[in-house]
Amino acid sequence: MRLALSRDQREILQAALQRAGRREIGGQLYGEQLAPSHFLVTHLTVQHAPGTISRFIVDLTQATKDAFTFFQRTQRKYAQFNYIGEWHSHPSYAVLPSSTDRSTMRTLVTDSTFKGYFAVLLIARLDGEMLTAGAWLFDPAGREMSVPLEWPE
Repeated sequence: MRLALSRDQREILQAALQRAGRREIGGQLYGEQLAPSHFLVTHLTVQHAPGTISRFIVDLTQATKDAFTFFQRTQRKYAQFNYIGEWHSHPSYAVLPSSTDRSTMRTLVTDSTFKGYFAVLLIARLDGEMLTAGAWLFDPAGREMSVPLEWPE
């Protein structure tokens, strides 16, 4: 799998990380399938309420509204535009999934109401002005793997 984060979405991510400071922040990743196993994040949501210095909890009401807005804007063309996954920051920790992150993602993709084939978890932070990020794919079969991030201009 390949995951690209468009320049405008990187800018949104960096601004959110800067505003949140030492508090964790997050949201969802939506985008376009460019080719089999190649996705471009075209819409990164940012939750209004940040977390604490060590925890981020998804606001399900806002996430639902954000999903509705994305699917309405893309005319519900699910084969081309869809949910890719979740993102949050680790301003005080390594850009690696914690045991809580892994458990949360496994619960998400194995939930009987989950309609996808996978979900990506992107973890990011600012190191000064530099964006540091990593991504991991989780699927209903229990697989978990690192996903290369691309930064197209």
